Amino acid sequence: MVLSGETIKNLIQKGKIIVEPFQETAVRFVSLDLHLGDTAVNPDTDQHTELVDYHLSIDEFILATTHETVTLPDNLVARVIPRSSVARLGVLVTFDSDLLPPNYVGKPVLTIKNLSKRPILLSTGLPVCQLLFEEVDRSVEGYKSSYDHTKPETSKLQQPKNSKRASGNKSSKGDK
Repeated sequence: MVLSGETIKNLIQKGKIIVEPFQETAVRFVSLDLHLGDTAVNPDTDQHTELVDYHLSIDEFILATTHETVTLPDNLVARVIPRSSVARLGVLVTFDSDLLPPNYVGKPVLTIKNLSKRPILLSTGLPVCQLLFEEVDRSVEGYKSSYDHTKPETSKLQQPKNSKRASGNKSSKGDK
């Protein structure tokens, strides 16, 4: 069951869903608007960029996070869906893992690609996506991730297992 805007507001007021910072005006009929954070990383070059009046080049692909940190309870999931106003510019937002599982805590990662024939201006605070909340039929155990969820990070799928970048730690003698 998809939650209504009124239910979303009530759950936020009761502390069941936590959104920091929270703006009541971000709550829509059945969703919650999220805004573009302040940094991005280009996964092709590992170049980190500030998103203050950033021009997303033609065919450019970046990973960014939302400005908001989201905490979900054990009985809700949230789907990250793009805002139509951004899609109408030719910008594809969230074409990957668009599901925030129960017990999620972090800043949702956004995969952003410019499909238009011109550069598109991105700025911190731009409303780029929405969360659509759905109830799970029963409580679910804690969510575990190999990613930080506080900043944009490139994929760990093709990194060597003993890489400091992949594990975040120094490799041990047992790593091969």
